[in-house]
Amino acid sequence: MGTNTNNKITNQALAWVARMRSESVTETDFANFADWLNGSESHRQAWDSALDTWETLGVVSHLPVEQLLVASDTQCQGGPDKKRGYLANLFSGFWKPVTSLAATTAIVVSLVMFMQEDRQHYVSAVGDYQQITLQDGSLIELNTDTEIAVLLGETSRDIELIKGEAFFTVASDKTKPFIVTVGDARVQALGTAFNIYRQSDNQSTLSVIEGVVRVSEASGSSTAVPESKMLLANDVVIVNALSGVSGLQASNIEQVTAWRSRQIMFDSASVTEAVAILNRYLERKILVAENTVSKHRISGVFSSREQDETLTAVAQAFDLTLVLEEKNWLLSQSNP
Repeated sequence: MGTNTNNKITNQALAWVARMRSESVTETDFANFADWLNGSESHRQAWDSALDTWETLGVVSHLPVEQLLVASDTQCQGGPDKKRGYLANLFSGFWKPVTSLAATTAIVVSLVMFMQEDRQHYVSAVGDYQQITLQDGSLIELNTDTEIAVLLGETSRDIELIKGEAFFTVASDKTKPFIVTVGDARVQALGTAFNIYRQSDNQSTLSVIEGVVRVSEASGSSTAVPESKMLLANDVVIVNALSGVSGLQASNIEQVTAWRSRQIMFDSASVTEAVAILNRYLERKILVAENTVSKHRISGVFSSREQDETLTAVAQAFDLTLVLEEKNWLLSQSNP
């Protein structure tokens, strides 16, 4: 591949970075970007490189996106050093750095208000698992104690995660964006897979399994400036009503999605951490007796269906005693 071709692809990648960071990005942009990104391996490599450059330089301040799109195609010729020097004159501290991304076909944006009377509600009980196939072919899996509302409209597919945890495998339909709202977060997908766990009214965790995902805060959120982030497979963000969108290190996807196989996976969990996870699946919650401590930590895979066996195994791993009381399980220090 010649130098001119390389420069052209690099400039295209820089232009796409600018467009994808724009608040005016459209559905047509998403579809065209996915087509371009998957057009060749050189496109994907140029996209990664452009994002690295963007992150190193900081972010755009005063120039409108349209100028950046023109500039990246007309004035930013030459090698990476020349391009970096040119862009550095344009960039300052308005946009936050972007996590480096790789290839795939989906992106995420905006919030659509729900018409309450037209929505269908789906619920899973405590300790239960539900699988829902939508009319468009998308699959939604519900973990324990979860509720969602679905509205399949003529122009969009709108889902609200009211409580709990859900896994979304989205069927591609460029004419009808797939939008999930959860608290102050909004996620749109064009053929991708991701997991959302709503820990409370104010905080949720989004884990991307496949695809490129953009998660955004609602414009009415309590943070000073609503944020949006673009994520790659294995990336995770926490969306908090007070602190906004914050990134985490790459997650253990196998652990995040173990519940889909009716399993619970512990990774060096303390007593407190293990009890919090187990209680999500139990009608009778575990109470930890006062002054109960354990120096042990637990790792391994356990069944969320065979609850008695799992509880016994976990108690033994911590060298603690588990007793079933009238309304709860009691975890306490073993007698010497």
